[in-house]
Amino acid sequence: MQRISVNLKLLKEKIMEIEKDGMGLIELHIVASQIDDKLIHPTFLHLEGISDTGEYKDYESIDECPAKQYLLKNMPA
Repeated sequence: MQRISVNLKLLKEKIMEIEKDGMGLIELHIVASQIDDKLIHPTFLHLEGISDTGEYKDYESIDECPAKQYLLKNMPA
């Protein structure tokens, strides 16, 4: 099973936008990290909304936020 950790606030914002647009379904794609021209692109979650009429709308993506990185960033000093 594949899994990904993303920022909850960013995910909620995307879901609220998709809901506001009246989409009935959300398609989630986990895209693995890639190296392109020596640049490292992190794993990300790509979101697409699907309307009741079968139309797809791209809602872009949210970069992965590994739990360890999140905890270190948000721990009190």
